[in-house]
Amino acid sequence: MDIRNTNNSQIITESFIKGMAKDNNPTLLALNNKSAKLPFGRVLNNELGGANSLHTLRRPAKHFMPLNNSRINRYPETLFKSKDVNNPSKSSIIEQYKTYKEDQLLSNPGGDNFFLSKTGEVIDNNYDHSRITKRVGKDLSDAGNNLLNAVKDLGIGAKIKYVDKHGNIQDGRKVGLAGTFANFFKDVASGLSFGLYSPEGEVTPQGGAGRVKHMFKKIFKDALVGDIIKGVPKSAIHIGEDIMFAGLNAIEAVPDATIGNFKAGRKVTTAVFDNTQVVMDFITDAIPGGDASARTRSFALAKGLKGLPIINNLTTPGKKQDETDWRYVRNTSFRKVIETIPSLMPFTI
Repeated sequence: MDIRNTNNSQIITESFIKGMAKDNNPTLLALNNKSAKLPFGRVLNNELGGANSLHTLRRPAKHFMPLNNSRINRYPETLFKSKDVNNPSKSSIIEQYKTYKEDQLLSNPGGDNFFLSKTGEVIDNNYDHSRITKRVGKDLSDAGNNLLNAVKDLGIGAKIKYVDKHGNIQDGRKVGLAGTFANFFKDVASGLSFGLYSPEGEVTPQGGAGRVKHMFKKIFKDALVGDIIKGVPKSAIHIGEDIMFAGLNAIEAVPDATIGNFKAGRKVTTAVFDNTQVVMDFITDAIPGGDASARTRSFALAKGLKGLPIINNLTTPGKKQDETDWRYVRNTSFRKVIETIPSLMPFTI
């Protein structure tokens, strides 16, 4: 028989005809006939009938060939609707950015829905921006408050708002330029007096060794490093920041008076200027001497290697908000990462 000349369709057709002929064979009809007299016909018929019963216990079919057991799913599969699987929850990075943005807009006047002069409802997301007088008035008010903060930062320091570790909005205050020099003289006096004079809120040292240690700490760490090397540049940056934000708020009055008359224009203006203020605030924080620079470059000798600058910042617990550098901001992974990256650049104070 030549396989190459074989007609497959003819073979299939002949096999089907032969199969139908066998089914019509009276001997095989006993399987479907309860009155069949063949010895095994009735037994097979009952078995087939029982197999079709709804009450028959089902068992999973076994493979007729040995397979790798690790490739066989021995447990039933559960199917879920696609809407429950393919739509992941919001990214935590987005939520952390919202937290970062909120902290930044609470530190200076300017956010369209932020009212730092209020004692209650500081963040008002339902504020009516549809009236031009309210929009432009808010911009000019923020510009004036930032200029006023510049004067305050020349003195004892401007007030700010911040979110504490319990999630409540509280009042805080920056250290102004005059306040920095005042702290310097207080720390020097406390050090030279071996703790006989201590600034308000500080614990008086005890014992001879404790007083000597206190002297070096107050004169070198607190007065020279903290007040002069870190404090003076930080106060100067705050003054420049206030003036810069005052200009940004004044500029915002122009689009608020024009395209702000349309809902879409108001949304665009708010998004652009709020995020611009956040970016500008990040830059002033991250430059040497800024608030972020003080956090990332701080060190804690008690922590060993983890207390080294930058490492200390990255290993600080996320919920910790008691230290001076972290008091007015929420310590999130997002903030630590974006503030640490500029610290790795070869800048020097």
